[in-house]
Amino acid sequence: MKKILIVALMFASATGFISCSEDIDNLNANPNAPEFVLPNTIFNSATKQYTDFLRDDFNSGRLSLPWMQYWGQNAYADEDRYLYRETTAESLYRNTYLVATEFKSIIDINVDPETAVQASAVGNNQNQIAASRIMLSYMFHRLTDFFGDVPYYSYGSDDPEFEALNIDESFSPRFASQEKIYADILKELRESADMINTSEDVFSTGDNIYGGDATKWKKFANSLILRVANRLKEVDPSTANSAISAAITSGVFTSNADNAVQAYDVTNTNASPFWQAFLDRTDFAVAKPFVDLLKGETGSFGPDPRLFQMAAPKSVAIADIKADNYEVSEDYADYVGIPYAFPLANTLPFTTYSFPSSNILRPDFGEVLMEYAEVSFILSENNGWNQAQYEDGVRASMTRWGVPAAEVDAFVTALPAATEETVLNQKYVGLYMQPHEAYSEYRRTGFPSTIVLPGETITLPAEQAAAAEVDDYIFEPGPDVTDLPFRLRYPQILQTLNGANRAEAVSGLSNGDTILSKLFWDVN
Repeated sequence: MKKILIVALMFASATGFISCSEDIDNLNANPNAPEFVLPNTIFNSATKQYTDFLRDDFNSGRLSLPWMQYWGQNAYADEDRYLYRETTAESLYRNTYLVATEFKSIIDINVDPETAVQASAVGNNQNQIAASRIMLSYMFHRLTDFFGDVPYYSYGSDDPEFEALNIDESFSPRFASQEKIYADILKELRESADMINTSEDVFSTGDNIYGGDATKWKKFANSLILRVANRLKEVDPSTANSAISAAITSGVFTSNADNAVQAYDVTNTNASPFWQAFLDRTDFAVAKPFVDLLKGETGSFGPDPRLFQMAAPKSVAIADIKADNYEVSEDYADYVGIPYAFPLANTLPFTTYSFPSSNILRPDFGEVLMEYAEVSFILSENNGWNQAQYEDGVRASMTRWGVPAAEVDAFVTALPAATEETVLNQKYVGLYMQPHEAYSEYRRTGFPSTIVLPGETITLPAEQAAAAEVDDYIFEPGPDVTDLPFRLRYPQILQTLNGANRAEAVSGLSNGDTILSKLFWDVN
């Protein structure tokens, strides 16, 4: 009910759309709408809204997908060169808080005795609270990894600095420190996992991630603890190791059946974000650094048959990919990546590079929030680059992408020994289509070691060189960037709507509100 007010307070235009004289309760009241909405309906909408904007063509396709050199743009290269749009930062920030209000409303419904009974008709009350806390933890973890200090909400904490979403108490929420947010997320996930009653459903309907399965939500919470705690290993090893140990004991993912995946429909109305992006446009192709790694031309792994599942042969038209009407070639020469951040990419014919495969460009492509392969790689790292867990991660990733079992066995058998580089390079491959997490991992570790860095000269394949009439080019990023950006700048509108608190947060950044200021865990 308070969603409109939150939007107004945080992201109103200069003229605004509410006035102080208006009765806020009346503004938010809709006489034609029911006073009570079942929480499973809210949950169904909220998880889709979140993945819709998080993984769309701007917030993923023109940000971390190209920054991590999984994909590249074929019309222009500015955003691939880190000159991202202000609207992207604003969308990630604003929409996170919008959806967060939905999950908070589910919690409020289930703790209020007057509505908890009605909520219990669609699932266990405590499980509904736990699943909402898990999603809020996921969202705020992603948000703080983009920006640093942000306004933060916690169901289980009375910390006075956690003012986000509590508009009854604060119209201009303070920015909580990254360190505090990380500590509280670990607490929230631990408490959420522990409060889940695995003998009852989370929701009877409306859960498009796990279909209401409480056991899987518990595993998801514990597995997210691994992700969050692992980010702290270099700055707070004691906290990280303790959290990881408790999560493993409680139960993390053990197979691909545990993967957290937001499901989509086959209809265009409820289709996946990139299906929507490719309805009328063809802006993205698979980037050359990623294709070269899978072809075995870089790295130390040799040819990787996941390439055939992740990309289409360069000769296949986008219409045939979307119709799933082409023959999958197993000739690695048929796959060529678009040159990364190439200023003349728009001169290259579509037949000179590979688009994403029909496994991805389909309306019901499931957006992965976390998967078993990542858990295996984290466990391998946690156990001193354990070989068996490294192999488990590669096997799980290849299997999820549909590689035949015999090819999986052959590739895993030929893997080089587990080291920091081999495990983290394979983790990068495993995070394909989860680029925001890959971006955070690169900042934490400096891997993968196969991406193109600023100042490097890239030589074009002969067919592309002939089309563009140049043999090579230099990767020239935005001003002063010598690696990848370390963070996103705060949305400019915050200077007006929450200026004092934003200014305090900026004062703690090493290089101000720029992409050159590192987050607290980024000590690589």
